[in-house]
Amino acid sequence: MSEVTTTRPPAVQNSIDLHSAQPARRQRHIRRRDAARPLLDRRRRTSLASPQRPQAGLAIGRFLPPASSQRKVEATREPILARAAPPWIPGPPPSLAADPEPRLALSDGAFGQSGEAIERGFKNVFCMTLYNEPLEQLKNSLTALIASIEAQEYEAHAPTTKSCIVIIADGRDRVDPDILQFFQSLGLVETGSSFLALGETVHFSHRRADDIMATLGAGGQFRCDVSFAICVKNMNRGKLHSHALFFQRICPALGPDLCYQLDVGTVVAADAVSKLVAYMAEEPDVAAAASRILTPTPQGAAASTLSVWQYMDFVTQKAVTWPTEVASGYLSVIPGQFCVFRWSAVSAPSSDIGGERPLDTYLRGLNAIAPLERVMFLAEDRVFGNEIVLARDKSWRIGYCPAAQATTDACDTFGELLRQRRRWQNSALAVRLWLWGRLPAYLARPDKSAFDKARFTGAMLWQGLLTASEVMSPAFLVLLLLAAAGGLIHPRSEVISAAVGGALAAVGGLVWLTFANRTSRWQSRLCLARDVAATLAVVSLLGLAFYVNPLQQAALLVAPVVLMAGVITASMPGQRSAALRHLSLYFLTDRLISFVLYGYALANMHNVTWGTKGLTDDSGAERAEKRRMLRLRTVIAGSVIAVNLAFVVLGLEHSGIWIKSVSSIVEIFVLLCLAVAGTAVAAWAVSAGSALPSLCRAGAIPLLCGHAGQAFQARRPALPEEAR
Repeated sequence: MSEVTTTRPPAVQNSIDLHSAQPARRQRHIRRRDAARPLLDRRRRTSLASPQRPQAGLAIGRFLPPASSQRKVEATREPILARAAPPWIPGPPPSLAADPEPRLALSDGAFGQSGEAIERGFKNVFCMTLYNEPLEQLKNSLTALIASIEAQEYEAHAPTTKSCIVIIADGRDRVDPDILQFFQSLGLVETGSSFLALGETVHFSHRRADDIMATLGAGGQFRCDVSFAICVKNMNRGKLHSHALFFQRICPALGPDLCYQLDVGTVVAADAVSKLVAYMAEEPDVAAAASRILTPTPQGAAASTLSVWQYMDFVTQKAVTWPTEVASGYLSVIPGQFCVFRWSAVSAPSSDIGGERPLDTYLRGLNAIAPLERVMFLAEDRVFGNEIVLARDKSWRIGYCPAAQATTDACDTFGELLRQRRRWQNSALAVRLWLWGRLPAYLARPDKSAFDKARFTGAMLWQGLLTASEVMSPAFLVLLLLAAAGGLIHPRSEVISAAVGGALAAVGGLVWLTFANRTSRWQSRLCLARDVAATLAVVSLLGLAFYVNPLQQAALLVAPVVLMAGVITASMPGQRSAALRHLSLYFLTDRLISFVLYGYALANMHNVTWGTKGLTDDSGAERAEKRRMLRLRTVIAGSVIAVNLAFVVLGLEHSGIWIKSVSSIVEIFVLLCLAVAGTAVAAWAVSAGSALPSLCRAGAIPLLCGHAGQAFQARRPALPEEAR
């Protein structure tokens, strides 16, 4: 192993300004390979020409559905895995209960000692999946993660814990060559320990954090030890295959308490790991928890409209929709950017004859054939939570720890945002349809208590409320634009109409000019003018609502806006200033941008490619498979279009019951938004009230261990400039 010498910069205080720190820009499409398609075609021809090689749909493993439940597939249909992965996946490993100290299996290129045991008993095991991200992103994420592990290790009241970082690169020919050289220079793939998992070699090593951080360019003192498990897969097999490798093979070998998922490009806060560990200890009925993930906070006056909208969309999700979902015990998504799972919860077998675990049903997506399932697994982090909540003989919850903060990278172009949200929105809709279909069976299950059934029913009603607002959004926007045009053509007051119309036109023009990031000397001035015009336009619209309508009707119109602003202010400490500054622009642009994203998602529901990182080619799909996906798209998109056309006709013919100046559909949409915002306020109030006693008790902690806290602050590690 080669010795790496790095001059360490002067130590500075370790403080991560998470949301002002810009993670390294992703290099889009940096690894487009013209030879990828011929390789896939050649692999497909080879698999079809070899009758002795078993097919993926017939592979036996704990993560596959039992034979009795497998669907009958036409003999001529090629398994889905054959497009992106070898069509054979090994079966499950032997039970670890019989051998609590599994032995290492040497592989080619491994320098292990025969009979050496794998180290077990880790508190935290982190899984980072790689595809074609640049080395700079990996360095930033790894630096912040090790600093957070260091902080958790040396908390005054925390016991000594062991942590392991698992990095899985999905395809040797796809990963950045600089990353492979980085692993080589650190000695992470030339160690004395390695073992085989799903046909891949996993290299296990133990390193001092001080040595790793010095190579990463971070100053400060680091005293903890960190273990690494590195796996560079021979070829690209998909993210879900990486999860199967992690959960089915690596985690049983390491015996963790908590398992984490972390995307490369995500920068965690210095205390994020500590907060999640404490949260999972305080909530023993929580099987998995999400952290508070935001895109970088738009700084200065040169923030593009695209970055502002993405930031505010994340803020609204964390402040408005998630608190209500957490109150119902069901969080609709466990974001893979940064989350934690309790290993005992996801790996515990049920009392059924097959003894399936949540992991087994989650990983059935490796062989998903039904069109709806294929759309569901576009965002596999939504499916995992379903399997945990629906597990038999268990009463697990999905939690949310807002104190654990992290920053993820945002989309740089609107085209990338379209493809990303196509994947997110379609999978969310598919998961909701799948869950509603299983609600009657869940209510009839004898292993669930009345409280569990009531809580899950409330969660499904909340998901129905969100879906109704999404489906009605296009009709609402069309009717709103028609009403605005009518008001300008036949104004009640020409002066007021001209003022409001001019402000909206100015906002529209400035939004267009500042939509993307541009290196122009006029960018900052245009963005500043855009924010001012948006604020004036929102104030003018609120004033117009009270001018045109009676007081009660006007109050009903503006109530959702006021409630959303209030709950964002109350529930997003540290982000209040930025969120309130951009709230006006978000209110004016959200419905229009969401309309474009929603329409694109419905029109491309048949597309089950990843969409980002250059994964946009679905030419390898079979013709029959494409026909099934197109039928699904036609049914769902056609239904949504028909419903919206009916809403538009109904809205043009009938005015509102309580708000006479608007159409009935606009009134219904306003009431839906009011219900969503009001429920979020209630959920926040209940959460704040329940947390008040613990906050009062925690007030004495600084008095009892103030000296220890000051000592830790004095030696907090310093991160390199890129991660700060």
